[in-house]
Amino acid sequence: MEGFTRHFILPLARRRGWTSFCEIGASTGLATDEILRLPITSYTIIDPGFDADLARKYAGDARVIVKKANSLDVLPTIDGTYDCILIDGDHNWFTVFNELRVIRERGLLNHAGMIFFHDVDWPFGRRDMYYQPDTIPQEYRHEYERKGLIRGQSQLADVGGANAKDCNAVHEGGPRNGVLTAIEDFQSTHPSEYSFCRVRLEPGLGILQYRQQTFSKKVAFLLLRIKTWIYSCYSLVLRLKGR
Repeated sequence: MEGFTRHFILPLARRRGWTSFCEIGASTGLATDEILRLPITSYTIIDPGFDADLARKYAGDARVIVKKANSLDVLPTIDGTYDCILIDGDHNWFTVFNELRVIRERGLLNHAGMIFFHDVDWPFGRRDMYYQPDTIPQEYRHEYERKGLIRGQSQLADVGGANAKDCNAVHEGGPRNGVLTAIEDFQSTHPSEYSFCRVRLEPGLGILQYRQQTFSKKVAFLLLRIKTWIYSCYSLVLRLKGR
């Protein structure tokens, strides 16, 4: 996430003067550290703390509030709004769709703000992954195994593959499966409210904002779309060259 943070989130934050952030799924805080260099006023982290003791790490920064819990337990309790929300937590349809539902219902995103999503491309754009399978209702949880992923192959790898330590859905694609599918399904339930674009570079960055913005902000979002296209094309060229 930190690469996307440097190239997209930080420039937008400076240009728009964002001061309040919420990060869902901070892991060890690498992207967090980048953003905290900005002159912001508040930063809320929601993370179950599997990878690091974030409360201890940021204990000396009065701007930072760490909520050690799952996002769907915390978001319904939050008051106030944010200029920017980063979503990089549990990479499955149920979690992401309901994160967006609660954000909308509680008005957690400022109307001039944006939501950024990590992992909207392969491997988790169209495939669920569960950090805590038991927290996902059975009717929304796909069959899963701790086996690796191979690009272009729906079934899990018997040997090797990416993310083999995680609980991955045994098949890719289909209804209610994956991060990108969750975003699309959410947007389809509110078709006139949001604009969405993404950087098509593994593992992918998604960007969501309200449509009802000023003309200058609409132009800025159009320029962002152009930048994501250029960045994606450049990255594809580098990948084809084997860099």
